[in-house]
Amino acid sequence: MREHPSRPWAVATALIAAAWAFFLLPPQQAVWSGADIPPWLGALDSQPVYDGIRLWLASMGLHDYYLVFGAAASVSFLLLWFATGPALIALGWSGRVLSLLLLVAAPLTLLSYLNHPTDAPLHLLWGAEGVALLAICLWAMVVALAAPRDVARVWERLLLAATLPIVVGATILFTYWPHGSLIGLGIEAAVLAAWAPRADVELRDATATPDGVRRAAGGP
Repeated sequence: MREHPSRPWAVATALIAAAWAFFLLPPQQAVWSGADIPPWLGALDSQPVYDGIRLWLASMGLHDYYLVFGAAASVSFLLLWFATGPALIALGWSGRVLSLLLLVAAPLTLLSYLNHPTDAPLHLLWGAEGVALLAICLWAMVVALAAPRDVARVWERLLLAATLPIVVGATILFTYWPHGSLIGLGIEAAVLAAWAPRADVELRDATATPDGVRRAAGGP
């Protein structure tokens, strides 16, 4: 059985996912945009920490910074899957599918950036993280409609339904996807982790009554 993080750890993990995406954003945008990088991101990219990381990568023979800082964003998807698990599983089959989409987005992002060169064997996967993000946003709307009414709160449904504008807004604000998108998604995940009903709590409450015990045991 999947181990659920405690609520504080789930919130912290979601915020770390957003912070990690933000940390990766300046050098990634610098590689992608070059001289056209937004000034505020250019100022961040010029900080010594990024110069030090690039020197360290170069010393190991890693000069494809687009690959390194892009593929590393897969970690944020993995952290979001871990952080939102208890809340999404509590929402039934549709929530489980959304949780699975977050998990699948992690290796897809990694494969996308690994295959960005035009001569890569799986070059068709370049940009697959965008498809994964779109699938997550659209399926979140399904969850908002399909989640059990005795579990999902109204605010939770509204937040899930707003996943698409949240992700689009974050992408526009931070000027790059998936990194900017993940910042918005991470904040949304932190809210869900902090206040949404959890699968472990729902199961404990359900089995606390005689009817719940019979259901947990497979009875009528």
